[in-house]
Amino acid sequence: MTKPYLEDPGVQWMLALQAGDTEAFAAIVQEYEGRAFALLRRMLGPAAPVEDLAQEAFLRVWRTRDRYEPVGKFSTWFFRILHNLALNSVRDSGRKPASRMPRTLDGEELPLPDEGATEPWEGLESREWAPLIARGLQKLPENQRTALVFQHYEGLSLEEIGDVLGVSAKAAKSLLHRSRENLRLFLAPYRKEEQ
Repeated sequence: MTKPYLEDPGVQWMLALQAGDTEAFAAIVQEYEGRAFALLRRMLGPAAPVEDLAQEAFLRVWRTRDRYEPVGKFSTWFFRILHNLALNSVRDSGRKPASRMPRTLDGEELPLPDEGATEPWEGLESREWAPLIARGLQKLPENQRTALVFQHYEGLSLEEIGDVLGVSAKAAKSLLHRSRENLRLFLAPYRKEEQ
């Protein structure tokens, strides 16, 4: 059985890097540098040390090159590194990170439905609303913001978001639902003003 993620350019570069091709590392940095900056900025806000965190992410890629094992797309693995660095940054800065998914007494995750999964900003003029949406994203709990950023800006599937966040796809769906609802609530007064 063929493993489609082995065709992923990031996986190919990591395998080449393991084989000693240092140019493959340059290709990884070139391909993922902009995305790393954008994701960290969206996850942590404009005042975060994005450059330092992105550099640390690439250093971790370099340091773990010999232990890397392709089990999925490279981007999912790399985004997990970014997510962990973002959480560490939140912890170190004293901001309170969001709690994990609510659970039953048996430890099972409580899912929330994702009915009508339209984005809260649909139909809005992006240029006018972009600063408000950015502020709304910063108001979301860390795990909700991260899930929404990975889905909306990176197009990750529920399974991939779950892999990055260390939760099930079902939990990722619940996080996305809650993030959209919270962002909708944040934007509601501004929508009323516009009407």
